[in-house]
Amino acid sequence: MLINQILLAIAILTTGVVYGTDVFHAIVVKKAVSLSSDSAIADLMGHTHLIADKRMPLIGATSLVSSLLITVLNYNSALAIYSGVALIALISHLIIYLRVAKPINVQMSAAAMAQKTPADIRSLQLRWDSVISYRALLLTIAMGALISGILVTSGK
Repeated sequence: MLINQILLAIAILTTGVVYGTDVFHAIVVKKAVSLSSDSAIADLMGHTHLIADKRMPLIGATSLVSSLLITVLNYNSALAIYSGVALIALISHLIIYLRVAKPINVQMSAAAMAQKTPADIRSLQLRWDSVISYRALLLTIAMGALISGILVTSGK
């Protein structure tokens, strides 16, 4: 069904943006930050979070909505199972983001805007880093499930 393929393409593309961002942070930025000065962490990561928190929500919401639509429109099918797994992974990722990363992002963004280095910048970054691998893993699951959904629909 064409609508399924369109929704899957949208879900994969938007999930892929978030997936790539988080995986990059998990395997590259986390280590680079550990080697950086406190002021560099505060400035760069604060501005990164400031910009990302403005631009990424629409992409993430599109990923969630498209995955939800696939699940609802294909209720009681293999495609619904794959998109449902993706949806659960995406919601789990969002919960971790909202509970752990977002409050840290707000603090670091405010510090960057004020051109200040919080005394606890390393502990803030370590707390943020403590969940990035879980977030990347959840997004890997979501991507795998959505790609499996494409494979299921191409066999029809």
